[in-house]
Amino acid sequence: MKHILLINTFFLSLSLFSQSFTIQDNNMSLSGQPSDADFSQNTYLLAQADDSLSWNIVVDSMPSAWEFSNCFPNCYVVGVTNGELVISNGQSYYLNCHIFPNNIAGEGIITMEITNNAGTTELVAWHGIAGSVGIINDFFNKKEDIKRIFNLNGQIVKEFSPNQIYIVQLKDNRVIKTFVNN
Repeated sequence: MKHILLINTFFLSLSLFSQSFTIQDNNMSLSGQPSDADFSQNTYLLAQADDSLSWNIVVDSMPSAWEFSNCFPNCYVVGVTNGELVISNGQSYYLNCHIFPNNIAGEGIITMEITNNAGTTELVAWHGIAGSVGIINDFFNKKEDIKRIFNLNGQIVKEFSPNQIYIVQLKDNRVIKTFVNN
């Protein structure tokens, strides 16, 4: 039994050693109007060791007319979907996504995968909404159809707040994602 505990402790310490970075916020919401030139949201990568990272956009599910660009920490032009970054222990690195809605209302998700030399991977997702998306206005008059309202942290909430994204479970068990803009 002691040998198993010793082996498990050894592998746990190896996995902790391979984690050379953390992300301040892995899931972000950003919103604006379709007429906005762009809107953005940022977080930070916190280096816990000297390392070399690679990043790649693994999901970009959004309206076809939308464009996006990332800053990590340098800002890239639209269309750049991967790169590399050398990090230094104790430093923080700006990580940002700009969405260019190009006068098209809608919503989309952009997910970046960041990997270090040891194979540790973190995903960072931006959920963007341009304009008034969803069916929330119907619910203000039909609250009896709502079974539960969840915020993006998975917590049940009693009511909607402006400028937030919600998951709404209806009494017939349908689930709807919506954005409340005012």
